[in-house]
Amino acid sequence: MNEPSSNPPDELRLRKLLDIALSGAQTDNEALELRELLDQRPDLRPAVAEQLRVHSLLQWEMARPSSDDAGSLCGPAAVAEPAPRADVSRRAWGVWIVTLAAALGGVMLWSALPRGGAATASIGQITPGADLRLATNTSAVVDADGLVPGVLGIDAGSLAIKFASGVEMDITGPAECEVLSGMRVRLTHGQATAQVPRWARGFTIETPDVGVVDLGTRFGVAREPNGKTDVVVFEGEVDLKSLPSNTAKPFERRLVQGEAARIDRDGAMERVFQVHGDWTGNGWSTSRPAGHETLISAVWDNLWASKSVSYYQVLPGGLVEDAPAYVDHPHEWNGIDESGLPDFLRGAEYVRTVNDFRYLGELAIQLEIAQDANLYVLFDQRVAAPAWLKAAFEDTGELVGLDEDAWHGNPGFTVESGAGRSIDNTFSVWRRSCRAGEVVLLGSVGDGREARAMYGVAATPR
Repeated sequence: MNEPSSNPPDELRLRKLLDIALSGAQTDNEALELRELLDQRPDLRPAVAEQLRVHSLLQWEMARPSSDDAGSLCGPAAVAEPAPRADVSRRAWGVWIVTLAAALGGVMLWSALPRGGAATASIGQITPGADLRLATNTSAVVDADGLVPGVLGIDAGSLAIKFASGVEMDITGPAECEVLSGMRVRLTHGQATAQVPRWARGFTIETPDVGVVDLGTRFGVAREPNGKTDVVVFEGEVDLKSLPSNTAKPFERRLVQGEAARIDRDGAMERVFQVHGDWTGNGWSTSRPAGHETLISAVWDNLWASKSVSYYQVLPGGLVEDAPAYVDHPHEWNGIDESGLPDFLRGAEYVRTVNDFRYLGELAIQLEIAQDANLYVLFDQRVAAPAWLKAAFEDTGELVGLDEDAWHGNPGFTVESGAGRSIDNTFSVWRRSCRAGEVVLLGSVGDGREARAMYGVAATPR
């Protein structure tokens, strides 16, 4: 006899939510509650998986025609491809079953369904972007905006996908991918960006080189013309895994927020030093787009892939109130009071640096200047200005603030919106004039171990 559950209310609520889902009357809030409950109570997943399997078989058994309906048909051929009853909606049922399967950790139960069943039901919807032109071999789009397993080719433009599992993915063309399920996509070429809720962990984008397995995050994958795969983690974590077909040299590697790598089929990894594009949208690139005008054309340092795979991000016009300061920490730049950022810095091009580099005494960052510019370094006032800064830059006397969000050192911190609010540390602003083509060398924050944050970098036209 089974022992009573240590938390019966959860089990009772789970049964009620399942009954509602199976009846087809589930609301969006109830679907979210079910996902979150299964996320919090993984011990309940096996029972749900079994109930889903049984329900799948019963649902499709009920859809078989009776002997009276079969007419003159007889034998196995009469029931090989049954037509569903009129009151059974394959589309609606297929959507919620994918959602529930995602909540169970990405375990898809298509094998429990009879042939010709819900595997062809819609598993999401698409929203066309500007100038979208689909390739002629596209088979994954039905009814104008419905998504089913199949090939998705984009000759030009982009589109957004909202999977029933809750995953949101943008694909930028030219690109081609095979949508295998609501939890797995195979990208042949092109670029994809995915935003994955925690209950859909396990969502995977494969390329011919590597499988990128989400751990609850926002990340980008690009299959490059050189035959390698670029992976960029904007938030959270992903696992890079060799494909099952690659038995010669299996590998596995985890990337976290602020890291980017270029990887080949054997698992050889190169560091991607710079990611272009903004931090909120999906217009990113690991190569500088043609005609992309910047003041800082390139950023790199003296740390190679064996030491770090963190990246820098150059954002033209990006230095505004609440602009994220680092690629690896959720802190923000702000004016120190209500007057806001200094006038000469507003709308400046700036570099999101790596906050975890603040204690690396050997660090040397190089910046290639594309146009005549004023270059600025925002330096933490808790630390004495190092010799390289005082020798090549002048102190403007202006200050900017850093609003820190929660991190392991200060889990109680939060960020607020607006100038002068929630300022945790102040930074002095240093300036130097630079000419087009010049390469500027920046050093480390210093050798001390006092509390500190990594410096910021900005540029304006001269």
